[in-house]
Amino acid sequence: MTRLRSAASRARSVASRARSAASRAVLALALTLAACAGQAAAPSPPLAVGAVAWPPSAGLGPVRAVADDGRRVALFHDGAAAVFVDGALDRVERAPHRWIGAAALPAPDGRGAWIVGVDAEGRLLRLPDQGAFEPVADRYGLERAPVRAALGLGAGGAAFALDGEIAVADGATVTRYATGPLATIAAGGGRVAFAPGGDGLLALDVATGALRSYPLPGGPAPLLAVTGAGRLLAATPAALYEEDAAGVLRLRLRARAALHGLAVSGDRVWFADGDELGVLDAAGARWTRGARLPRGAKLIGSPSGDVWLLASGALRRLAAGDGRAGAHGAAPAWDDIAPVVARACAPCHLPRGEGGVDLSTRAAWTTPSLRESIARRVVEERTMPPPGHALSEADRARIRAFVERMRPAEPR
Repeated sequence: MTRLRSAASRARSVASRARSAASRAVLALALTLAACAGQAAAPSPPLAVGAVAWPPSAGLGPVRAVADDGRRVALFHDGAAAVFVDGALDRVERAPHRWIGAAALPAPDGRGAWIVGVDAEGRLLRLPDQGAFEPVADRYGLERAPVRAALGLGAGGAAFALDGEIAVADGATVTRYATGPLATIAAGGGRVAFAPGGDGLLALDVATGALRSYPLPGGPAPLLAVTGAGRLLAATPAALYEEDAAGVLRLRLRARAALHGLAVSGDRVWFADGDELGVLDAAGARWTRGARLPRGAKLIGSPSGDVWLLASGALRRLAAGDGRAGAHGAAPAWDDIAPVVARACAPCHLPRGEGGVDLSTRAAWTTPSLRESIARRVVEERTMPPPGHALSEADRARIRAFVERMRPAEPR
């Protein structure tokens, strides 16, 4: 394993830099937001959301945290954690901890992902595939520092919120940045975004060490999220802002009530707006009608594109329709599932692809034996797509419906 070298001596005070940079950029941001105020997403059809069936955690009590790496899901309860693999309960591991957070992190040596939990005492513990929890703070070079949150950076490593500091572990070094108290933090795509006390927020590029300041209107600490591509999103109660290619936060949508939840799930951004749930993706922004979200609900992203909704210890998994013909109950056509195939299957199943079978055309799916094999492996056995090519429950349902639609056309 690569030995981690502590670089705490290189710590820098970013909180003071944030205040000075924010004061210089407030006017520029105000002009930018005013210029793009009319560019918010146009009204679109309501968002259709369905509950994904999920087995219970063997009566372990309220859920405190969730870690989801696409294939494995760990639900953390006081005193225990339930591990699910491909949607089926695999095991329950008991441990005397009160959990406050969880995450799927790149392993320190870069070999796979670790499921970790953060407990109320600031301990970072790994839940291995087999066996009991094990402390791993030292494996990330954190020594005795209490950990308050753990976040994955993608291939760039992991980030940790400490008391008045952020620690970034890239597999070779650990660098600490003095921040002062943090109001909120998010990470992804090799970047860490955080809001220190006061107005404004910052984003740190882990590879270059570059620090960018993004002032926002005053008020409560913004909700933050970072996509897998490293794009920053920030939400105040009144509006959601998205970073453009030039690194400028631009108004993306105005709240219909008040924004109070934000999560990145694959290529979707989920948000909670008053009593409704919303999605921001390539199709634009859509809201549910009559969702009646519980007060204080927390949104937790999933690589599959689904979202976890955690409220008062009760957990639900929700999947979104994409606005196409098959999303609201009608049997989907090839045009409805072609984007799913392109996203989840094409890396291996193009002509002359390494999978050996071309699934990129409608004609391939009209072959009964091949189509039934797809249905069995994707929908029933869930052995496809392989790890690293997540498929949401809504997409699996769309494939199932397409297969059912094609079956009557078969000769008998």
